[in-house]
Amino acid sequence: MKILHVSDIHGRIDVVEKIVEKASLEDFDLIVVTGDLTHFGEVEDAEMILDRLVESGRQVFFVPGNCDPRALLKWSPSNPKIKNLHLSLVEFGGSIFMGVGGAVGRYGTLTEFTEEEMRKMLSKIKPPENFIMVSHSPPYGLDLDYTGVKHIGSKIIKEFVELHKPRLLMCGHAHEGRGITKLGTTLIVNSGPARDGYCAVIDFGEEVRAELSNL
Repeated sequence: MKILHVSDIHGRIDVVEKIVEKASLEDFDLIVVTGDLTHFGEVEDAEMILDRLVESGRQVFFVPGNCDPRALLKWSPSNPKIKNLHLSLVEFGGSIFMGVGGAVGRYGTLTEFTEEEMRKMLSKIKPPENFIMVSHSPPYGLDLDYTGVKHIGSKIIKEFVELHKPRLLMCGHAHEGRGITKLGTTLIVNSGPARDGYCAVIDFGEEVRAELSNL
């Protein structure tokens, strides 16, 4: 399974067009968006972006980010080619995907949680072995959640990863934390902000391989 991983579009329609072009020209099976589709937008804005991404002919999975409307957490797309992964388990390509949206912290943005709220949300999910996790927030304390000033990831997400050991975690949120690393056996990818032309390409099979790329 070949995945085009993007994050932090922040409402840039020109960027959406670049994602569609890349997905259409290359042999991707799936587009995964790890949050901040909009920049303080409405559900309708996110829906417009997702509908455009589907025109690439690819399945699209997403979680909301902290700059997306809180209502997007519970939004159920009518298009079967779009899946909202927030607190859901979804099968695709022989693998189970699980997601969590929003961010931990106080930024004055739309969809924020305390660590305790994140703990309560994640306690509802019992993922299987070898699943794929999709989160807006990175785990706390890694290069991937460091802004150059501080770490802005989630300690609870880190605990969840250490406990359940997904094979792959895709995330975003920390624009400066673009990169690839491992936490135990889990490969973690922060694709960087799509609004700046960044993405990641992931091959998920017997091995999990990821490389940072450009739109």
